[in-house]
Amino acid sequence: IRKRLAVEDATLSRPEFDGVQQYDARLEQTVRDFQRRHGLKIDGIIGPQTLAALNVSAQEMVDKVRINLERFRWLPDDLGSRYLMVNLGSYQLRAVENNQTRLSMKVIVGKRTRSTPTFSSRMTHIVINPYWNVPHRLARLDLLPKQQADPDFFFLNDFNIYLRESGFQTAVDPYLVNWDEISASQFPFRLQQRPGIRNALGKLKFMFPNPWNIYLHDTPNKDLFDETQRNFSSGCIRVEQPLELAEFSLNRDGARQSLLDRIISGRNQGERLDTPLPVYAVYFTAWPYQGEVLFSPDPYQRDQQMFKFL
Repeated sequence: IRKRLAVEDATLSRPEFDGVQQYDARLEQTVRDFQRRHGLKIDGIIGPQTLAALNVSAQEMVDKVRINLERFRWLPDDLGSRYLMVNLGSYQLRAVENNQTRLSMKVIVGKRTRSTPTFSSRMTHIVINPYWNVPHRLARLDLLPKQQADPDFFFLNDFNIYLRESGFQTAVDPYLVNWDEISASQFPFRLQQRPGIRNALGKLKFMFPNPWNIYLHDTPNKDLFDETQRNFSSGCIRVEQPLELAEFSLNRDGARQSLLDRIISGRNQGERLDTPLPVYAVYFTAWPYQGEVLFSPDPYQRDQQMFKFL
């Protein structure tokens, strides 16, 4: 391990370390630095993921850099004076103004089976205290089993239920439905979660047109931001600091206090941006940062497919 890491950290090859067999504090710190650069859990423990990363060849690393240079080439030459850059590969969002990063925060993206696509768009408005209109696939595959396991689930979590064929016109009492007779393949309802502390979108939703109905949003499940690899969502992007992001996006005096007042009101409201804000969702598994090259473990396994085309 010392010999492998000495390739990247020359201090490990100094004479005083010759023949040292112990996993000492200096070597542990070098492992932690390696884990940080490779988007792994920083614990100083050489578990399966860290061992796999240590065994990636130099040629594979060069190939990864080539792949990401090609992805970088796809971006427009002019990103705009103000924009959001969401790296799905590193679970990070940056808010940039005049080439300076004004905000940096963690994000949670789609799980591998419901991966978040890459795209570019322009944010047009923010929804305060949003309703969550549950996608039909999510309703029948994820939420129906929870209601079948607990007949109070929809009631306690502030869901409205409607007959799907009538849009949001015909309300249904969840206690008058025999949920054991409802199947995922024959799910005749539309679910909508009301604004509030249990709402899956939290207090703020950030909207921009795109073919996949993807948006940025707050979340009540803040503990997931403590994870290193944060692909837990069903496709949309959860943000760590929604209020700060909304303040940056609106870009006007008094925006923060106005947002706080309207959040406290509990009312569902919209706020249009004076100037649409470019949003870029990208997938970089290698990128430069403060003089280093950082890597991620390729959570969606897109690098190998990409390499075939190069």
